[in-house]
Amino acid sequence: ATRGFRRMNLEDYHLDSAPSTVLIQCLEIKHSLWPQPLRYVLNDGDGVTVQHEDGISAFYEYMPLNIQRGTTSDNLDQKLTITVADLGEIVPQLLKKARAAKTVECPEVIYRQYFSTDLETPVDIVSQMFVTSSSRDMQGTTFEASAEKSNVVGTGERATIEMFPSLKGFM
Repeated sequence: ATRGFRRMNLEDYHLDSAPSTVLIQCLEIKHSLWPQPLRYVLNDGDGVTVQHEDGISAFYEYMPLNIQRGTTSDNLDQKLTITVADLGEIVPQLLKKARAAKTVECPEVIYRQYFSTDLETPVDIVSQMFVTSSSRDMQGTTFEASAEKSNVVGTGERATIEMFPSLKGFM
């Protein structure tokens, strides 16, 4: 261990990092029917090898991407809107292969961020997101990825003070 070393977090990056430190954005899209996951990096033209949170090293090739995170981060309805500028050649074919198999498994999307000074520890991970819709044009493929909806069906019962006395402070 190095004496005096402090691991940088996102707040340190935005407020007090060296100008040479870059936030590396990596996108992984995978499905069990695909021969290998798609791994793209947004802001490293030579590609980059990083270490995942489970200790596995992986190479991410450069691909022009547009990654938009959902507008709110204070609820469980997280969403990513991603455009991959693959000229509609790579991602649509793999998505079509997954749909043609008529499986309930959707392609999984994992978004990781690293500091250019530490490619062994992701500083931010958005995982367990699944492709819910996609469209394509001549320039690329745009798709949305969101977390599985785990509580879509309600019970039909009203939450009343009689049933849940602890709700009294919220009424």
